[in-house]
Amino acid sequence: MNQLTRYDQLKASLTTEPHTWLITGVAGFIGSNLLETLLKLNQRVVGLDNFATGHQRNLDEVQSLVTSVQWSNFNFIQGDIRNLDDCRRAMHFHHSCAGGNPATSRLPLTTDCRQPVNLLRYA
Repeated sequence: MNQLTRYDQLKASLTTEPHTWLITGVAGFIGSNLLETLLKLNQRVVGLDNFATGHQRNLDEVQSLVTSVQWSNFNFIQGDIRNLDDCRRAMHFHHSCAGGNPATSRLPLTTDCRQPVNLLRYA
């Protein structure tokens, strides 16, 4: 008997019903790995990053690991989640946020606490 894990079920569901995802901190380690996973599931992704702790090389690596069609489903916005206008651009670009991954970083705690508030303020 071959039972699918919950993760396998979720992947199958996402493949048949694509969503648009917002990844904050997309150029960081966690964000870029999440980006790769979602693109390989043929999801649409908007990524927001200010490169404070993330790196362009992480995005370049993801691009090398996915197809050109999958990569075309990625839209990058260089911006800061602490800036309400950048959050507006990110939210406007993908129309609705189906999921998110607030960046974890070495930035001050006040930065991390305000991140979701700016996104929710505009949503």
